[in-house]
Amino acid sequence: MSVSSSRWQRTGELREQVLRDAPAPPRRKGRWFLSLLVSLLVLFWAFDGANFHLRELVKESPKILQTISRMLPPDFSRVQQIKSYSLPESLSWAELILPLPLQSGEGAERAEKIQAKRRWWNNVFPNTIIGATIQTIQMALTGTVLATIFAFPLAFLAAANTSPHPLVYRLTRFVINFLRTIPDLALGLIFVAAVGLGPFAGTLALAMHTMTVLTKLLSESIENIDPGVVEAIRATGATYLQTVSFAVLPQMLPDLISFTLYRFETNIRAASVLGLIGAGGIGHLLSSSFKLFQYQEAATIVLILIVLVMLVDSLSARLRRWVI
Repeated sequence: MSVSSSRWQRTGELREQVLRDAPAPPRRKGRWFLSLLVSLLVLFWAFDGANFHLRELVKESPKILQTISRMLPPDFSRVQQIKSYSLPESLSWAELILPLPLQSGEGAERAEKIQAKRRWWNNVFPNTIIGATIQTIQMALTGTVLATIFAFPLAFLAAANTSPHPLVYRLTRFVINFLRTIPDLALGLIFVAAVGLGPFAGTLALAMHTMTVLTKLLSESIENIDPGVVEAIRATGATYLQTVSFAVLPQMLPDLISFTLYRFETNIRAASVLGLIGAGGIGHLLSSSFKLFQYQEAATIVLILIVLVMLVDSLSARLRRWVI
């Protein structure tokens, strides 16, 4: 018998011996069946409470197809036609578009032009499809930046390994978790009641909700860093700020960038929804189009939103690869 065959025989005998000496696996058949039964009952309870009936969905599907057919083809007239933008006749294209002080005219005429330009940019242009789309991007970007500014220091207070005191850690966690339970729509309604209709209320709602989410995500990222690096920096006699700067921040920086870009994508969609309650953005035009049965115009707005989200998603992916 060769050495190779002898080795394989000994290996097989050893395997059989290990299988004989190994304890029998626990019998979990009854527990597995009970878990499956409980899961099925919970799913049945959820579907029943949600009034989900597949038969009714199939029965009413022609109405869904009828609504979709009314939206086709999309109507791009409000985007293409110049008259939809209600351009002031007293201003030229250069005077209206360029962010430069008006030079033509004197006295009352110049003041009237300034007022017309301000009125068009603040009231007329945001009510157009292109203007509302740009306003949605502005709301999402401003809300994300404000949220990141406040969430960054709060994350260190909400992380167990960087919080200066256990009481500070628990208090910060409690406040963030409490605020995070409030939906962004409810925050939008609160800020609309406080500061009035418009993008300012929507931006505040986005900033508040995004701040709570980013604080939770970043604090968990801080808690998952390698403690060996932190101990090595502390062993050199570094202060708290130096430890955070040279041991914690480099490890959490990729997550900070990734989470911030992801929340910016999410805020684009959230800003469009906040427009439904009058908090600015393109959602207000979408709601008005459906209420006025202008389905083709609504389809145009939906297509613009889809393209916008896809562009932001592609840009965010490129930035992640470039930075991280």
